[in-house]
Amino acid sequence: MSPSPSVYLFFGEDDAAIAAAIHTLQSKLGDPANAEMNMARFEAPGLPLDDIRGAASAMPFLADRRLVIVEGAGKSYTKTNTRAPFITLLDESPSSTALVLVEKSELAKNHWLRKWAKAAADRAYVKEFALPKGGQMVAWIQKKTKGLGGEIEPHAASTLAGMLGSDTRAASNEIDKLLAYTAYQRPITNADVAELALEIGEQGDFFGLIDALSAGSGAKAMNALRRLMAERDHIALYFGLVGHFRALIQTREIVDGGGNDKDVAKRLSMHPFRAQKLAGQARRFKLPELEAIYQRLADYDQQIKIGLIEPGLAMDSLVAQLSTPA
Repeated sequence: MSPSPSVYLFFGEDDAAIAAAIHTLQSKLGDPANAEMNMARFEAPGLPLDDIRGAASAMPFLADRRLVIVEGAGKSYTKTNTRAPFITLLDESPSSTALVLVEKSELAKNHWLRKWAKAAADRAYVKEFALPKGGQMVAWIQKKTKGLGGEIEPHAASTLAGMLGSDTRAASNEIDKLLAYTAYQRPITNADVAELALEIGEQGDFFGLIDALSAGSGAKAMNALRRLMAERDHIALYFGLVGHFRALIQTREIVDGGGNDKDVAKRLSMHPFRAQKLAGQARRFKLPELEAIYQRLADYDQQIKIGLIEPGLAMDSLVAQLSTPA
């Protein structure tokens, strides 16, 4: 039996799939209490090389391996004087540690991380997590539904894909809800999707929430958040909100660069109607405002991970802050 890789390179824009892959690795650490003691996570821009090296070289505690996750190394170690020591760290990473490199974007074949992984052969495992596009999303919805023990009609899958674009996390939530509605006793129909799925531009996918915030309607924004929190898992909802603001930043950058709605749809690989809605919302904010909100979400993310705040309270606090006049 060949040894497990010591370095995993996960890259791509499908955050939900990357999170699931990391969760699978985490589940192999054994008892959840011990697993926490055998995990470390580092995210850009805070990637201190000595701390990462220390976490990677530490011996596992009552487990076979440690799990060390490093997010954003590809854009952090760009200079020769910082990249070389990081590559040395990868070369020396012990088999007792699963060092996971996460890059939430596409990586060209000649990217230095992919070149290192290719040279490392069996010591490295590389997987791309690309968002499904167009017909691929329809197939993804059908496969996901089948994997959950249900069935969805092709027309219904196409309608749901049209609503949600490439947002696999939101699609998973909608599939769960639709399967519960059908009690797994019959295929999900187009009528079911029309009846239950969150319509883009209404309250679904945070559009109603962001519309209310941009209009300065704090009460309406809080009501929209309450509706979403009532029917979705709070941690999944939180990361969905993070993804929505990341998409707004990307859209605003495209708009500021002279792009239009079609450019947004093409460059972000999403349904034209979704791109139109994002562009409309992005134009109501200045780029620094969106970046400041995204930073608040990142700060809350750190607090959530160490147990200082619950995802629901974090979202409540964010909406309250954004609804308060400056």
